Amino acid sequence: MDPSRSLGFGLKRLQQALRARMDGGLAEFGLTAPQYAVLALLAADSGISNAELARRSFVAAPTMIRIVTTLEEGGLIVRGEHPAEGRVMRTELTAAGRERLAAAAAHVQKMEDVLNSHAGQAAEVILAWLNASADALD
Repeated sequence: MDPSRSLGFGLKRLQQALRARMDGGLAEFGLTAPQYAVLALLAADSGISNAELARRSFVAAPTMIRIVTTLEEGGLIVRGEHPAEGRVMRTELTAAGRERLAAAAAHVQKMEDVLNSHAGQAAEVILAWLNASADALD
C-alpha cells in the first residue's frame, strides 16, 4: 500500500495536523482540543452526563473523567446529581466556562474556515462522505 494514495493515511495526517493547530491556539486560552469540545458540547446541551460527553467527544470514559475533573478544578464547569437518575452527574458550564468558550471559539472557527476553504463547493459532499464512512465502520 502506498501511504500517499491511502484515504486512511490522509485522514490521519489531517487529524493530527488539525489537533496540533487546535491545541497550539487553544493553549492561549488554557484549553486543549478535548476540553474545548466538552465546553462546546455543554453549551449546546447543558446537563449531559460524563458518559454522553465521552461518546460525543470520541474518548473513553476514564479519559472524560480526567477532562471533566480538570475543567471543574479550573472553575469552568460544575457537576451535580441528576434529579431523575440517581448516580448520574449533570455537568454544566459556569459563567467562567462560557466566557472561556466564547474567547476560544474564534480560534476554532479559524480552523473550520481553513477546512472549508480547501473543501470549497464540495464541503457538504465531503461531510456526508465522512459521516457515512464513519457510520459504516462503527
